[in-house]
Amino acid sequence: MSSLENTQEGLFRIEEAKPEDVEKIRTIIRDAWLEIYPNENYGITREDIEAIDWFSPAGLERRKREIAEKGDIIHNWVIRDQKNNVVGFCKVSKDGHKTGTEGQREIDAMYVAKEFKGKGLGKKLMQKALEWLGPDGGVRLEVVSYNSHAINFYKKFGFQETTNPVSDQRTQLPSGKQIPRIVMMRMKSEQK
Repeated sequence: MSSLENTQEGLFRIEEAKPEDVEKIRTIIRDAWLEIYPNENYGITREDIEAIDWFSPAGLERRKREIAEKGDIIHNWVIRDQKNNVVGFCKVSKDGHKTGTEGQREIDAMYVAKEFKGKGLGKKLMQKALEWLGPDGGVRLEVVSYNSHAINFYKKFGFQETTNPVSDQRTQLPSGKQIPRIVMMRMKSEQK
């Protein structure tokens, strides 16, 4: 299902992701990581980020299958511009697949291409994600500890920083360095 979102800068559509969107989604993630995650204090370099195999055939195929199945547990949306280009996406889950907590609601990933930031698209994706996840429990997400822009964005939706441990090693770089993350939660009572 698709919905038109009118912003001051034009019309955008939020719709279910398709398997053929995976390469563009990966490009958006790679570009965001290159922009945001190099950090001198943590010794994370641009070269560390560039060393990630963003387009491995096995990884692309796994994501395509996940999107094609469109299950009740994991869901993916994309934002398309007027030219039908993917300019943002969101992935959410209801199964606790990262935490091992059955039924855990989680925002797994949310990115908007740099040139489309500041147009309210992240807000529209978050609203869509929270609506799909429903009001029947807390919502969890992980964010890089020094990504203050994202942390502040999530706080606007009622997420709070926690001391809960992160769930896995997804941000371990090929060099062995780890990008530090924190867990944020939005409790059931905070959902509007």
